[in-house]
Amino acid sequence: MAAAPACRFGLWVGQELRGYEKGADGQIARISDIPRFGHDQPQRPTRDALVPTHELTSVFRRCHNYIYANTGLQKADAFHELIKLIFCKSFDEEESGHSLQFAISPAERRSTSGQRRLMEDRLGPLFDRVKERYPFIFDGDDKIRIEAKVAAYLVSELQFFSILSSEADVKGAAYEELVGANLRGDRGEYFTPRNVCNMTARMCMSLYDTTDLTSLTVLDCCCGTGGFLIAWLNNLYQVLLEQESSRPSTNTPASVRARMRVKDVCQRNLFGLDINPKLVRACQLNLVLHGDGSSNVFRADSTRLPGEWSSRAARDIPYGGADLVITNPPFVGNARIDDAHVLEQYELPRCNRGDMTSSMPAEQLFLEAALKFLKPGGYLAIVLPDGILNNPGLKFIRSWLLRRSKLIASVDLPKTTFASSGGVKNPSVLIAQRLTPQETQDAENGILEHAYEVFLATPNTAGINLRANPIYLRHADGMEIEDESRNKIIDDEVAHVHEAFAEWWSSRNIS
Repeated sequence: MAAAPACRFGLWVGQELRGYEKGADGQIARISDIPRFGHDQPQRPTRDALVPTHELTSVFRRCHNYIYANTGLQKADAFHELIKLIFCKSFDEEESGHSLQFAISPAERRSTSGQRRLMEDRLGPLFDRVKERYPFIFDGDDKIRIEAKVAAYLVSELQFFSILSSEADVKGAAYEELVGANLRGDRGEYFTPRNVCNMTARMCMSLYDTTDLTSLTVLDCCCGTGGFLIAWLNNLYQVLLEQESSRPSTNTPASVRARMRVKDVCQRNLFGLDINPKLVRACQLNLVLHGDGSSNVFRADSTRLPGEWSSRAARDIPYGGADLVITNPPFVGNARIDDAHVLEQYELPRCNRGDMTSSMPAEQLFLEAALKFLKPGGYLAIVLPDGILNNPGLKFIRSWLLRRSKLIASVDLPKTTFASSGGVKNPSVLIAQRLTPQETQDAENGILEHAYEVFLATPNTAGINLRANPIYLRHADGMEIEDESRNKIIDDEVAHVHEAFAEWWSSRNIS
């Protein structure tokens, strides 16, 4: 462009699209896109100009870094300002007509008056509508707290993508990286890898007939950013898409019908709790991006009884009535519970020596807390450190668990599983079924079902090594295996455990 006097616009199309404009002074500036046919200036996009994207990670990262570098905000605060704009973008895609409010032309972006019009005439009213739609996420007096010129840059970066139409994996990967870089807590909070979330969700789905999945009440009592909830939602969508695709065709595509059913199911039956308010908001946005259910995510301490939660959480959360609890409680570090008022509400703190202990690691107490959310016969799927399952000093926990539930499956995950998030180094996933009151009473009296099968699996790989770098399948000679498109295949045995479990569960019930 610099060498061609007549060149005014340039376009780079690589892993992402980049537009450039050369001004009268010869300076070249980044723009969102080159002019469309029939125009001599790039225009604000309309609805039909939006396209799904195959790569959001670098876009989200670039936007977050721009806020951080140009506003003086801390990283977590910059993240929440970006969340507001992503909400505005998603809401605009869903509700606006042909003309979009989340849009800016290059001329507007370059002028102070254009930046001000963006904030006052479009983003401000748009965010007010977002707050009306999501009063459980944003306070009524909340505002977009970044300067107009920063907002103009962010809108120009995001405006041509359709976030809602992009693939779930694209949104999930981008959002996970953004959250992981900014909201990793110091309370033993580690984000569950997607392959573990998918494995666990699919194993739990295998426990039910597919026709029953839409009526199940599913809850994560330590939801974090919503990894397990999103995995359940995405896999439910695939089941419903298959159902809708087999039905007579209508004017509404099968994918749209399936998404509408998923949204309805999530609003009725998908619930989340977390004690960290920042993670609650992050989870709510994650659900909005993937299909919704965001209104059922609450800030609450899951170890306390509903009487100590907010009135809305106590009213809406199905405490003691969930069909499935799927969760990853906080691990190690400072994650200990030493509040006597909390401990006295549980059995485990008294199980070891008879007297109530003065403190207990969170993951141990959460095992009992999670069971309390289930109805009799409901299933618990929980990530635990291996020590709970094999440490001789924790035999009292296993003994208690066998008197309160029936074991279904135990998956000993590879040591590398949580390498990218810094989580527990010896993780397992345990699935158990809560006993009925009569079965619990029988167990206390020593009447136990001694002979039953439990599914056990020990996958060797989780797709990454201890340095969190990807690992790939290899031929016997060491060469990496490629698929038909010449892409290397990730070596991830965790991703295939659910297939063996589904086969085992099916044969078990047939026999």
